[in-house]
Amino acid sequence: MYGRVPPPLSHQPPESDLSLNRLLITSSPPIGFVSDTSWTKSIPPEKRMNCIAVAQQAFGQAEQKLREIDRRGTDRERVRVAAFMPRLPDAELDRGCRRYASFMSKKFREHGLDFRVEEALSADALELLIMGAQVNDKIHGTFVFFPTPFDRTEDYFLRRVRPEKDIEGLTIENTGRMSLNIKSFDEEQKYEGVVPCTARAILTLLHHYAPVKAMFPKGLEQQGPVAVIVNSSARIGVPLQSMLMRIGATTTICHVQTRNEDKERYLESADIVVTAFPARSEEDLVRRVKKGAVVIDCSTDGNLHPDIINYAGYISPCDNHLGQITTALALYNTALCALWQHRIRQ
Repeated sequence: MYGRVPPPLSHQPPESDLSLNRLLITSSPPIGFVSDTSWTKSIPPEKRMNCIAVAQQAFGQAEQKLREIDRRGTDRERVRVAAFMPRLPDAELDRGCRRYASFMSKKFREHGLDFRVEEALSADALELLIMGAQVNDKIHGTFVFFPTPFDRTEDYFLRRVRPEKDIEGLTIENTGRMSLNIKSFDEEQKYEGVVPCTARAILTLLHHYAPVKAMFPKGLEQQGPVAVIVNSSARIGVPLQSMLMRIGATTTICHVQTRNEDKERYLESADIVVTAFPARSEEDLVRRVKKGAVVIDCSTDGNLHPDIINYAGYISPCDNHLGQITTALALYNTALCALWQHRIRQ
């Protein structure tokens, strides 16, 4: 299972597949609209969720897992991650990806790992880079800064990644384990499996706050919270829905084909709201939610209207450093991948 790398596909995915990918994952708002996020500075301290503090705890947990590598006699400086930054030759790098890549590289190196970023200027180049990393025993993890600007779906590239080198937790094997609540790589359950790090970052942030954690039932006789996710991607919406369901939440995903009146109704009844979508105008911004709701904006440019302050009990806006938690969990996943590969090569 793990010794075979699938050959490159010479054909394009069906046009319907490409259209869905552009619509739900890689679409971007018109250049004319830029959400004003200056209001986030006025969020009361008691409402602003502290992503930096949560990230520090998550980095501590990742370091503990990395020490397992040390105890096995492996030099962690030899644990290498190959990260790929896709872009078109004449286009500038997405500022969010550029900022994320810089922070990720810095933190991985601070923890003693070899983290290298390489640009891919075409779909074929990205595919070859990914496949090369899978057969290189010196590389323990791969990471792609999605979305790509190419006419191939994210799944097309993820199918080239071996599950034991998937530090994002997005391959079919790893997301399948998560969906089925299988928590280990192996049948003996000795090696913890990886899960999608962005979705897990959101869950980690939610569990940091006792009143929010208390929303989730501890037994079958208790009822759980209602959650709405305004995102249907494989990185956030789909895995987060599964994770929340596993701990007792009733979760609805809103996407581009959800009727506006339905979306508004869902938002006004939800205890937890997570957003990550391309806002095309001010009317798209989320401004009204259930009183006291937890609202987490995972977008790059902002999905929330300033009025949200009047309704939400807890807020994590787009500029709240959620990516730091994601990076910590990607580091944790890297340790898991390195440990599993050490077992395979024994």
